[in-house]
Amino acid sequence: MVALTRPEARRRAESVDVDRYTIGLDLAEPGDFFTSTTTIVFTAREAETFVELLCEELLEVVLDGAAQPVEAFAGGRLPVRGLRGRHELLVRARMRYSQDGEGLHRFVDPADGGVYLCATSSVDNAKRWFACFDQPDLKARVSVRVQCPPEWTVVGNGAATRTGPGAWRLAETEPISTYLVALVAGPWHSVLGEHDGIPLGLHVRRSLAAELDRDAAELLRLTADSLDVFHELFEVRYPFGEYHQAFVPEFNWGAMENPGCVTFRDQLIFRSRPSESELLSRANTVVHEMAHMWFGDLVTMRWWDDLWLNESFAEYLARVVTPLVTGLPAGPDFAAARKSWGYAADRRATTHPVAGNGATDARAALDDFDGISYAKGASVLRQLAAYLGEDMFLGGLREHVRSHAYGNATFADLLASWSAQAGPGTPTGADLARWAHEWLRLAGVDVVTVETGPSGTVLRRHPPEFGPAADRPHAMTVTVLPGGGAPAEVVLGDAPVPVPTAGPGEIVLPSAGDETWATIRLAADQWERLPAVMAVAEDATARAVAWNALRTGLADGLVPPELAARTVAAGLPNELDVVTARLLPWITAAVPVYLAPGAERAAAITILADATWALLADAKPGGSMQLTAARGWVGLTDDLDALRGWHRGGEPLGGLTVDDELSWLVLERRAALGDLTPDQIETAYAADRTASGLVHAARCRALRPDPDAKAAAWAELIDPASTMSHYQLSALAGGIWVAGQEDLAAPYARRWFDDLPATAEFRGTMSLARLAELCFPALAVAPETLAWAERFAARTDIPSGLRRTASDGADDLRRALAVRGGAARVA
Repeated sequence: MVALTRPEARRRAESVDVDRYTIGLDLAEPGDFFTSTTTIVFTAREAETFVELLCEELLEVVLDGAAQPVEAFAGGRLPVRGLRGRHELLVRARMRYSQDGEGLHRFVDPADGGVYLCATSSVDNAKRWFACFDQPDLKARVSVRVQCPPEWTVVGNGAATRTGPGAWRLAETEPISTYLVALVAGPWHSVLGEHDGIPLGLHVRRSLAAELDRDAAELLRLTADSLDVFHELFEVRYPFGEYHQAFVPEFNWGAMENPGCVTFRDQLIFRSRPSESELLSRANTVVHEMAHMWFGDLVTMRWWDDLWLNESFAEYLARVVTPLVTGLPAGPDFAAARKSWGYAADRRATTHPVAGNGATDARAALDDFDGISYAKGASVLRQLAAYLGEDMFLGGLREHVRSHAYGNATFADLLASWSAQAGPGTPTGADLARWAHEWLRLAGVDVVTVETGPSGTVLRRHPPEFGPAADRPHAMTVTVLPGGGAPAEVVLGDAPVPVPTAGPGEIVLPSAGDETWATIRLAADQWERLPAVMAVAEDATARAVAWNALRTGLADGLVPPELAARTVAAGLPNELDVVTARLLPWITAAVPVYLAPGAERAAAITILADATWALLADAKPGGSMQLTAARGWVGLTDDLDALRGWHRGGEPLGGLTVDDELSWLVLERRAALGDLTPDQIETAYAADRTASGLVHAARCRALRPDPDAKAAAWAELIDPASTMSHYQLSALAGGIWVAGQEDLAAPYARRWFDDLPATAEFRGTMSLARLAELCFPALAVAPETLAWAERFAARTDIPSGLRRTASDGADDLRRALAVRGGAARVA
């Protein structure tokens, strides 16, 4: 498949206007195939163009009523000739359902045999289920007709009407981009509602009906309240008619913002008791996708290199709106979860600018679809809102949405909308352009250091390790923790800035309100104070900033792993549940990377396991922290006698029931410790024959410390004939490299570099990247692994996504080798 390049897209946009798509789908036939018939009405200014299509068999091509030769075509591009003027093109093809979540994905529910379909068109996947001009700036109206089994329900971008047994019509939409065209079909369980004249719908597979019924009232309330906030914020009503939210199986993304029918991974309909962190994450996802209705769907980027406009704004707005509609602490959660993800991406050699990342084609854009596009962009927008002032910031945003509604726009257009709001005392267009250049068009993360000396304490700004030096002003507060008075407000530029000095047992913390985007480095003599400080510091946002400083300090070799473990252990009793839920998985994964197998690793894990058990024992019975602590302890302990007592349905502690999901976590830990046989895994799956049980069972098989288990998992990953879904394969990939099993997995370090390139022939872009990341030999911390990764990343004959994974993996290995070699120090 050939990826569309930017010059090709620009030329086609200049030569083609698309009016509408009418898509007909025959989904009634059983098996692996369906028939797609697409009629495209368009105007051409050149004699020839092409549409994108990936199919098993091209059945029919009709141009303006005249049948065209049905010929073989290459690269997913069907040429269309003899054009100029207005035309109608019909393309009928036999298509294959996908197993990797891209295109029209087919899922058979192991709970009851129900068949469910979900179409994912983004990024570069619309061609896998209908013929189209697949680029974001050729918007068109879309209508869909579907023939399917009579018991099915069909939902999509336009309002759905059942026109007969197994026959559905989806009303024509306003102009939308092809990557936003959506369809879900199957025997859904649905809950309908209405708010402010907008029809609402929630949809899940039948086997999750009881769970949706339990959550429906809260989800409908959240949706309604969020709509009200966005109506006030944008001063434009929701523009796409009905608002459906479908929670679909085996979905690759967290969610996708298709107008009229947002799709979510169905793990967000919790089948076991959720923690506060999970509830906040779900609410944030609902709000994030709704923000896209205006910024992304109503106004869409012209080309993929401005994809950040969609994601950064949705991320920023979700951080603002989610606390308003939930009352949950979204700020500390954003710092702990999203910013840490973004910092990891921005400190690597593969860092890129937030805006205008130079994506040459759609696949390259997807490679840069990372924490920089989301978290860094959102953080920079927060700085921009403070720089412009709320009136100018929101005024420009509203003007941008009004001016470009149902069309496409660029970052330059957005800057113009903000500049038009300028008045006395506000930044000018030139000021804004300079600011945007420094923050959004230059890559890398600045380093802000705290330096102490005889004359006092100062902050200094240092250039990024990767990326050019930039004149980025950092407006922030600085505080002394655990409690040294009111924060000082500073703007840090080229010159050092004096700040308050810490006393004994205190630290100076820049960006204490999490205002800026920078790597925060404490003073050299203050890292050792962190455990005591984190145990008592009262401000949750400041603690979240300090946790991110600890993360980057460990990765940069400034903090020994043992100190990192002690700091987490000391801080757990003082922390919010939503932050604890992020901290424990991070430190559990980090310790085996930075400490080789042996006494030091075992001691650090023991510190964490003991602290987590203490947190569990002291937690409120039945509360969210009790559940979070239980999950963390299960992932750390090697106490098999205790784990065996945590059986499904049991209550090992007052208020804590071992429900389905917690039971599987226990079984996975037992499998990794060699305490679960294949027969026991099959028995557990027989007791939970669900989609979730299927995936957990696959992970258990791969986690077992058995050479045959690793070999079987690897064979499935590289087999083009595998019938496993992306979720099952992900479970296998994530079970190959396990702390304590490095010797067992060692053969698959070299095989990652030898075997993975061939899988690009039969894996979707996103599926390939995810599987490659999950089974990357991150625990094979050795110079030879690093050398393999560096050579692999320099190759030009393999997909860019694999090169990106290898480059990022090499960066992590380089850091781990430095720390294991004794470079980590308090400095």
